[in-house]
Amino acid sequence: MILINVLKKKKEKCTPIWIMRQAGRYLPEFRKIKKKAKGFINMVYTPKIAAEITLQPIRRFGLDAAIIFSDILIIPDALGQELTYKEGKGPKLKEMTIDEMLLTFPTAKSNKKLDLVYKAIQETKKKLSSKTALIGFVGAPLTISFFMLDSKKKKEYKKILSFLKKNRKKAKALFNILEKEIVNHSLGQIRAGAEVIQIFDTWANIAKGKDLKNFSIDPIKRICSKIKKKTKKMFIIVFPRNVGKEYINYIYKDIDCISVGEDITKKEIIKIQKKKIIQGNLSPKTLFNGGKKLEIETKRILNKFSKKSFIFNLSHGIMPGTPVRNVKKVIEIVRKKK
Repeated sequence: MILINVLKKKKEKCTPIWIMRQAGRYLPEFRKIKKKAKGFINMVYTPKIAAEITLQPIRRFGLDAAIIFSDILIIPDALGQELTYKEGKGPKLKEMTIDEMLLTFPTAKSNKKLDLVYKAIQETKKKLSSKTALIGFVGAPLTISFFMLDSKKKKEYKKILSFLKKNRKKAKALFNILEKEIVNHSLGQIRAGAEVIQIFDTWANIAKGKDLKNFSIDPIKRICSKIKKKTKKMFIIVFPRNVGKEYINYIYKDIDCISVGEDITKKEIIKIQKKKIIQGNLSPKTLFNGGKKLEIETKRILNKFSKKSFIFNLSHGIMPGTPVRNVKKVIEIVRKKK
């Protein structure tokens, strides 16, 4: 597996490539399944459908990793905060106060729903080439808590962070629950066949300075330590989106790779690559728009990062409506780079 070898810091002739949200709406085969399926939630929780969706971009593009078709919000859903999905509006969690969460979550039995994800991983693994890595994933506590406390979908995450800071004891209790569930769900995915776990902290950039340390960096480090204590035979990629100069503070013994955005500087790239693998960082907009700029930018990123071990990816998820030909073009350029 090229991707696994790179995570082991072994030299490979080619740069490995996979794409965040590579299984999704931009693919005609995905849209075909979606028409027949009974909604997004059903797709996530039906192992054969989730496995088929996971495999679609692998069949089409021959990428170096598959990432299981799932959602970061299945953890609160499994704990009892019901997850629903409305077309055009995306996922939505049942409205709950933090007090209700702390009262009901500790006694919740989350395994039944999460078992369906593990079955999807097992189904995927049966059909996946031994040359292709399988990635499982989880959300980080900060990002998940923002969604949990924003059931009306106002995206007022700065206000939610202020609330967490003002209610430290409750915030700590909630994060303790989430950290435990994130570790357990990561281990469940690994036991089912995933070789890599990516931790998405999509809204890490809302927190700054000490808040970033307390609510993003430290919880992620604790999670990674607990996972690696249970099993060494796997790898962890951390994606703290758009944290700028703070990427370097995610360097940690139990983190194998840091996925970076377009906001990283050359100085930080050098510092990180001395100790860890970097993943990134093509703009989803550049991929969407295509043309000559896409070719130039892809080559620029390869020249910037690939002097050391590096995984090519986007700075965030692929945009709906991205032309398939643009994805093919990027893969061709990456494959040609030696």
